[in-house]
Amino acid sequence: MFINIIIEKLKMYAPESYINNKSITFIQSVKYLENTITDFVPDILYVGEMSNFPINHIHLHEANFLIISKDKLPHSIAKEINCNIIFISSNSIVSIFNSILDIFSEYQRLSYSSSRMLDALLQDNGLQNIVNIGFELIGNPIFVRNANLNILTFTENIEVDIPVWENIKSRGYQIYNKLHKFLTNEILSSAIPIYLKSPNSRFNIREKTGNEITENSKSVLYVNSNKNIKFAESRIWSNIYCGNKFLGQAVILEVFKPFKESDISLINQLSATLSIELQKHKYYETTNADNRDLLILDLLNEKIKNQEAINENLKFANWNLNEWLRIISITMEQEKISLIQFKFILNFLKKIFPDSVCVLYDGNIVIVINYIDDKTFLESYSKKLNTFLDDQNIFCGISRPFSNLIDISKYYKQSLKSIELGKHLNGDKFIFFYDSYILQHIFSLCSGNESLKEFCHPSLLELIDYDKKYNTDYVNTLYSYIINFKNQTELAKLMNVHRNTLYYRISKIEEIININLNNIDEFVSIYLSFKILEYTGGKIFNHK
Repeated sequence: MFINIIIEKLKMYAPESYINNKSITFIQSVKYLENTITDFVPDILYVGEMSNFPINHIHLHEANFLIISKDKLPHSIAKEINCNIIFISSNSIVSIFNSILDIFSEYQRLSYSSSRMLDALLQDNGLQNIVNIGFELIGNPIFVRNANLNILTFTENIEVDIPVWENIKSRGYQIYNKLHKFLTNEILSSAIPIYLKSPNSRFNIREKTGNEITENSKSVLYVNSNKNIKFAESRIWSNIYCGNKFLGQAVILEVFKPFKESDISLINQLSATLSIELQKHKYYETTNADNRDLLILDLLNEKIKNQEAINENLKFANWNLNEWLRIISITMEQEKISLIQFKFILNFLKKIFPDSVCVLYDGNIVIVINYIDDKTFLESYSKKLNTFLDDQNIFCGISRPFSNLIDISKYYKQSLKSIELGKHLNGDKFIFFYDSYILQHIFSLCSGNESLKEFCHPSLLELIDYDKKYNTDYVNTLYSYIINFKNQTELAKLMNVHRNTLYYRISKIEEIININLNNIDEFVSIYLSFKILEYTGGKIFNHK
């Protein structure tokens, strides 16, 4: 500890200081000054009365002294070039010496705390371990919440019989209406901890020790609960920042023992440690995540599991949802998308999806589109997006539309599945709609138990054999007819044949394989058979 810190902590005694030797201002311990001491160590603070001060041979030593006396300090001693001297005019040497011991005790406590926090980071056991260590050091229960007031973790294995703690454990988030009046810009931007004083605190009536937190404290932002919002227990909020980015808050409840001024340094250490941990956490893979981004990340991680929690998060995010949602996932061929790539792609995505929420999750870019008209979505964005994907050689999967954020994890998986299946079946494309691959998804789920080809309509397999035997092309005709079921005139133009010629060929096919394509069951069965052949790689027809 440096001597200037000691001087600051003794300011209630109005100390006079004479720092003549700046090379020995770091002090590690304290010792009572006895007249028998003849050899002085530079990193020890010697505390004693003037009568024990080695006036005659002080020039022979480099040392730090705290002299307590009602007599004046001789001018010659004050200017001693080898020594640093603190002088307090008082007769209360015992009281001052005990104050010095308290200062060093607190310094050792803080050093021990720093060591424990550093060990917690090196052990890499996550937020929970850090919060548990914080509880051991501070002595009061702690919980950590993100910017949306979702609870990330709280002190384990303790009994706290107050409503707020039970809500934190059971609900996992806090209610917007109860806190938003307190979440002012002053509080959210505070660089020092915020002490929220409860008028009903169990520690309001207690003996004054001189170390309690008061309204005059410069180490905290002191806030009295107003008449509209009252906290049952006093607490300290400490903002967690990464640079200028607000990540959340550590909240310490004044339950087991009253807060002291000396707790604030420990709380600051805790917040700094939590900031480092959160920055390496998967939860903050998107380092500039705002409230909407955090909500989507929580939902993807399945940390939010009920509608009430979603509604509270939407309030904090100031997000009024439109009727429809879709998930768009963007991936690369083999590797995960880096943070640098994400920032580049994000700039483009925000231009074509200005009201979207876009996050980096598990190495993929995940975009949540919220819109009113699905047709407008498809027409306006697909072409622009496909051009960009082609230029960057990346792939995009688009889920089915849905209306409730609670289902986001399901539709995220849909978007990834559409990429997997689309690349397998349509290697020349970059954008894949899940609606186009639903049957293939069903096949992938079923193929582990049965050979899918066994579900093909035998008449289609018979037609394949017929084409091979007689060198005809009826399979392609049938496939084109099936997928253009509602537009026979257009199909005839594509095949460059007269409509009557097309009808003749279809009749011939029905005759060869003995089916009736006007029968919906047989029609669907043939369609599914074609899709099975596509999926299994047995495609022997061309899409016209």
